[in-house]
Order: sequence, then structure tokens, then C-alpha cells
Amino acid sequence: MATNAITRHFATIEQGRWGPRQVHYRKTGKGPLVILFHQSPLSSRDMIATMERWQQDFTCIAPDTPGFGLSDPLGVPQAEMHDYAEAAVEFMDALGIDKAAVYGFHTGAMISGALAAGFPERVICAAANGYVILTEQERAEIVANYLPAYEPKWDGSHLTWLWARLREQLIFFPWYAKTLEQRLDFDLPPPTALHAGLLDFMRSGDHYRVGYRAAFTMRSDLALQQVKVPILVTAADTDVLAAQLDRVRRPSPKVTVRPGGTPTETLDLCRDFIRKHKPPAAPKLASTRPLKGRLWQQYIDVPGGQLRLRRNDDAAGRPVLVQHDAAGSSEVVQALASGFIGKRPVIALNLPGHGESDNVLPKGKVTVTGYAKAVLAALSALGIEEFDFVGTWGGGLVGLELALLQPTRVGKLVLADMLYFDDKLRQSLAANYTPDIQPVWYGGHLLEAWYLMRDQGLFWPWYERNRQGIIRQPINVDTQMVNRRVFELFRSNGMWRQAYQAHFAYPLQSKLAKSRVPMAFVAPSWDPQLEVTRQAARDFPASPFMLMPDAMEKWADALLPYLDDSNTGTPA
Repeated sequence: MATNAITRHFATIEQGRWGPRQVHYRKTGKGPLVILFHQSPLSSRDMIATMERWQQDFTCIAPDTPGFGLSDPLGVPQAEMHDYAEAAVEFMDALGIDKAAVYGFHTGAMISGALAAGFPERVICAAANGYVILTEQERAEIVANYLPAYEPKWDGSHLTWLWARLREQLIFFPWYAKTLEQRLDFDLPPPTALHAGLLDFMRSGDHYRVGYRAAFTMRSDLALQQVKVPILVTAADTDVLAAQLDRVRRPSPKVTVRPGGTPTETLDLCRDFIRKHKPPAAPKLASTRPLKGRLWQQYIDVPGGQLRLRRNDDAAGRPVLVQHDAAGSSEVVQALASGFIGKRPVIALNLPGHGESDNVLPKGKVTVTGYAKAVLAALSALGIEEFDFVGTWGGGLVGLELALLQPTRVGKLVLADMLYFDDKLRQSLAANYTPDIQPVWYGGHLLEAWYLMRDQGLFWPWYERNRQGIIRQPINVDTQMVNRRVFELFRSNGMWRQAYQAHFAYPLQSKLAKSRVPMAFVAPSWDPQLEVTRQAARDFPASPFMLMPDAMEKWADALLPYLDDSNTGTPA
């Protein structure tokens, strides 16, 4: 991996004020250590440009604030900015960091200020870019109006609201105040940039209010009066918060207030301030540690990048690899994988380009074989030689290909929700199942994706919206589920389409005939592909069909007798 690459990691806090949790962070650079805190409701993704600018000067570490990005929340309905500062100290402890310089933007600037004021023994210096200093009247008004609840709705209208909310935030501050005085004065970004912010918002969900509220309710003026380490308070001239620099009153002698100029000049000002105070060199950071009794997250290095996974190693025995489908990630199969905790080691791997794994596939056409080889690279990096495999929908094809590529490594193969289709249906699916959905400024792409995913629970195939296509089984259009799958579709950055196309092109029948690994076909009663999966079992009578419980968290108990049985012909 290139020395200037930005890599991704998880820090594990085994015991802390808020219990066991993990913090996702990005890292790059060399030399003196700077920790960078992002604005709400985004993630450390927002710090990438700054990290790229500073990576020749500093070792840059940018965590996702608790409850944002991929970091676990603190689990409290309200938190103060001092709580976030204390959580940042726990993060530093988990990595083995004694002291560092800190930098933050907007909400991140407040975390930097709270750290400098509350934990001076851990901070060399702080740079606060876009520091909020509100009057009591402004604070009350913003807390009352800025933070409406974010709740997924059955009709997808919450996405329409969210898109409009993010648009308005680029046009007015506060976003709900539609007056000339509140009109912002800068160029608007393309819809792809706005869409990236929407995905960060969806990552945090309704928790977005906790971080924002902490920033708005912090007595930031008092923090500047009490701070005992050097802190720079600044803002770019295009930042609406630049006008609040004049509100700093009776600051500590350690406070420097200086306008920043252009955004680039402001970053350079912060960089030079940090340099001047000589942060310590970065220590060797602690690696990701496991958490007992739960799936914990990890990034692993493979040729071409990093893959993200969830795992648990509490139990002994042959690991079980649980694989998601084309529009999914380890989150989608989390309930299934969690059922193995304490019974078998379990891994739920995010395929390349899915669920915030890097796309490490070879350039060119995406194939099931390419996915399988990437999975093998991940397993080798983890030191796993033999495993059982449970795959849902197209994820099962990856397992079948693994069984053909390296059959001695696959103990047993469980294929759920089979894509056991004839050639005519395959051609129809390839032509219609995966429309190219791209962000547009007016947000119409969001409802297109919403109804695509919702219709998958109403019609088969989803685009056959006629009597023949009606799924005549218990309705499966749970709002939270649809919302999660829309999120997965968008964060795959188009890979969901290529994955589905690879699955539809895969010659399943002939591949099944070649496999010599013991396998079982499974499906729950609500699965639209239930009869298709039964037919696969009839066509391959050496492989049993097993009806699964409707709740996926109960699948592990139903599968373990088969996986544990030395008789490979029939389930125990």
C-alpha cells in the first residue's frame, strides 16, 4: 500500500465510561501527531482533503465521532461536549496515545476546544476552525428548530425531507431561516457531493441530533476563558461562523484569535500554528482488539486495499463465513452472523466495493470468481485455512466458487435463497433488475431507489408490477429494512449493479454439478425464492433442503446440527 495512502482502522475500547465500544478512524502521514475531528453530521470522510494536504507534515488520525460514521454511539440520549472530549481521551488511550495536537472543524472545533479546556494534560495545542459562540437567544432558537427527528417513513418521504434539509443548509444558516440575512454566499457543490453528505447523515440516523446539540449547547466562551494550552480560534472568510470571532471576550492568554482568509489559507494557518507548538511523534498504535460477546469490526489489508469485516472468536472450532448479497454488507447479515457467537468463530466480510470495503477487484468486468479470490485473500490475511460458508442470495455463489477454487478449504456450504433461474429469466433480470441510479440535484434518485427496494418485497421480479408478479406470501416491506437496503445500494457506489450482473451471468447449474463439497439449500417460508430453492435441492438430491426460521437470528441454531454433523449426506 502506498506510503501516502489513507488507511482505515478500528480502535477497541474494552472498558470505558460508556462500556465496550469501537471507534473507526482514518490514518495517514508521518511525523508529529495530529488528531482531526470532523463536523456534524458527517464522518472522518470530511477530513480526507485536510489529511491529504497535511500528510507530509504530520501523522494525521481522524476518528469518526461516537455515533457518526462507523463508530459506536455512546448510548445516551443526550451528551455534552465534555462527554465527547472524554470519549476522545478514551480513544487516545485505546491507541496508546499520551499527547497530541488536535484540530477540528465546526462540531470538531468544539471537540478540540473541549479537549483543550477539560484535558490539558493530553493536548499539546488545539486549532479550532469554525468555532461556535452563540448568544443565549440564538442557542435556544437553534436547539428548538435545528434538530427535528430523523425517522424513516414507509413511503420514503424522510429521504425527500433529508435531501431538502441538506440543500437548505448550503443556502441558509440556520437552514430553517429563509431570509436574505441568513442567505449564504458561496458556490453550491455538485449533487454527488450533496449525496455523500446524505449517506453520512444516514449513517448517524437520528443520533445526528446528539452531536449537534452538544456543539450548540456548549458554553464555548467559558472554555476559551479557562483553557490552559495554546489554542487557535479561526474561520475562513466564507464561513458563516467567521462573524463570531469578534464574540471572543476575556480569553485566556493561551488563546489566539485570527481570521483565516480563504479555506486553503485557513488550513495553512492551522498547520503553521500546530507546527509551531511541536507535537510529539506518533507512537506505534495499538491494533484492533476483540470484544467479547458481540461482533466486532476490523479492517484487513489485502492486495489493492482494505476490506472491512465483522467477527467474533469467543468459541473454538471451524470458522463460519457468512456472506451478504449484491445490495448488502455485513450489516445486512448481522443478525444471522450473531447467532453463531459462542458456538463457532464467525466472520461476516464486506465484499470489495460493498459496505465500505475498498474495491480491490481487478479492473474490467466484475465476476463471481473475482469476488471469491478477494475472499480467499482476506481469509489468508486472517490466517484461516478451513471454514464453513453460509451465503444469502448472490452471496451464496461466492461460496460455491470458493468450493470450486479451493475445495479442501471449504468444510460445508450452505446456499440460502438460490438464484436458480432458467436462461430466459436470467436475460430478463440482466436487462431490467439494475437501473443506473445517479444523484440529481432535485433528489429524484432517492425515491427511485426507495421504491426499487420496497417493490422487491411486493413483486418478483420487482420490475414486473403486474398480477403475475405479485408475491403471494406474508408482506416483507419493513420500513427499517428498506431504508437499510437503500443505504447499502448507494454506499456501494454502483458496485451493487455490477455484482447483480455477475450473479445473473454465473452458470449456477453447471457449477453446482461440478462441486464436490457437501452443501445444503435453505430458505425461510417468507422467501420469494422458496420454491426455486426447493427445486435446486430436488435437482441435486445429495444436497438437502432445510426450511429456516423466519427470524434470521435463529438460523445459526437451525444450521449448526448440519454444519457439525460428520455425515455429509443429510442434516442431523
